[in-house]
Amino acid sequence: MNPSKELFCHVQYFFHDYLRRDRGVSPNTILAYRDALKLFLLSAAAFRHKSVSRLVLEDLDADTVLAFLKEIERARKNSAVTRNLRLAALKTFFSYLIPQDTLRAGQYQKIISIPLKRTSPPLMGYLEVKEMREILNSIDRKTSSGQRDYVLLKFLYNTGARVQEACDISVSAFQLQEPAWVTITGKGRKIRQVPLWPETASVLKTYFTNRAILDKPDAKVFVNSAGETLTRFGIRYIIQTRVEQAIPQCPSLASKKISPHTLRHTTAMHLLQAGVDFTVIKSWLGHVNLSTTHLYVEIDLEMKRKALSLCHPLEKSVELQRIIKQNHDVISWLQSV
Repeated sequence: MNPSKELFCHVQYFFHDYLRRDRGVSPNTILAYRDALKLFLLSAAAFRHKSVSRLVLEDLDADTVLAFLKEIERARKNSAVTRNLRLAALKTFFSYLIPQDTLRAGQYQKIISIPLKRTSPPLMGYLEVKEMREILNSIDRKTSSGQRDYVLLKFLYNTGARVQEACDISVSAFQLQEPAWVTITGKGRKIRQVPLWPETASVLKTYFTNRAILDKPDAKVFVNSAGETLTRFGIRYIIQTRVEQAIPQCPSLASKKISPHTLRHTTAMHLLQAGVDFTVIKSWLGHVNLSTTHLYVEIDLEMKRKALSLCHPLEKSVELQRIIKQNHDVISWLQSV
């Protein structure tokens, strides 16, 4: 086979079969890997003084990768975090190549051995109970968009769902009879069940009834005015709009940068405040730390219901500094949620 064609056959198989079929990664992860590899191949072509179509596997060595990493930091002004994400995508690609192309396994292993840069973890943002309450109370639930936004924020706060998980959720995922729960499909197609507060289940049932989708299991739960599924950017816009609307009643919101992930952090912090076990919180949020060596244990749904009873929605806040001082390692983990 032509050496250039061999490279691009591997690239095609990596995306079409390995990531999607064998690894089951999400579409967003595939797009991130695509962007990283595209930038790398363009950089490699410039580094090797040839066109992308003439690149061969021998061209893709550790020196080429290091040159790429230097370029994206200096020319593209990528942060160390972005640099590490690009490198992680390349390491996945070259890890895939090792069993496919054993003759160059040593070449690929050198790339996999390139270290990530040390980075300072960003400060974890979260909302106080009072702030969350004011955001919800400021929404006019008499309008269709207001009802949707109220249910959306209640759902995100109750479940700690990632924004893409909220975009993908369908009516069939919900069990609204007591005891109420929702089945969420997360990263890597991992499935978890999360209990719902009675109040959350009630507003969801009303919302489904008003939209006439209670008996339509495939219907997407959160849609825009045109009936199309909300995107991640649409949900981010809704949250930002509702936060701005609540600022007059809760001025402390003005100084906070709030995104959908902030609500996920808020769920984790409020569960922690309520005394919920760290392992239960990990299961609640569907978070798996792949760097640990212990086996991941999925928490029983009944344990989550018990945790739910400890953390009633929007109850009186407790003082956070004491909890933070007592849970340095937990807070470090929460920053990566």
